Amino acid sequence: MKNLLKASAVLFAFLIISVSFKSKPEAPLTQAMNEQEGITFPENIQEIIDAKCMNCHKPDARNEKAKEKLQWEKVAKMNKEEQSHFIAEMFEVLEDGKMPPARTVERNPDMKLTDDETKALLTWMEAEEKRIKGK
Repeated sequence: MKNLLKASAVLFAFLIISVSFKSKPEAPLTQAMNEQEGITFPENIQEIIDAKCMNCHKPDARNEKAKEKLQWEKVAKMNKEEQSHFIAEMFEVLEDGKMPPARTVERNPDMKLTDDETKALLTWMEAEEKRIKGK
């Protein structure tokens, strides 16, 4: 009985010590996981994209130039470098008022981004830029 009690105590001590040395996730692993995350679209942003962008920037769009420039369906699958480039280009396009093009707006005035839509897109892109840079 003494031997069984001793063996149990040793086993219990071993388990306690083993658990205390259990490896914890390291920061580089967590950082690597964050780097794999793609751009996400909150509901309000997705609604704007669907209403104002997808007609031209989708795989089966008629406008070849728009398809070559951007396909929204591919954005979520971009790597960090591509995401960073995408965000920088989107800032430029929105701040300069290049999208949607004037010709498109002339034909379909409802395609023009409102000030609130532009502001929402810029705010979303700022948040994505911070995420990409790890801030």
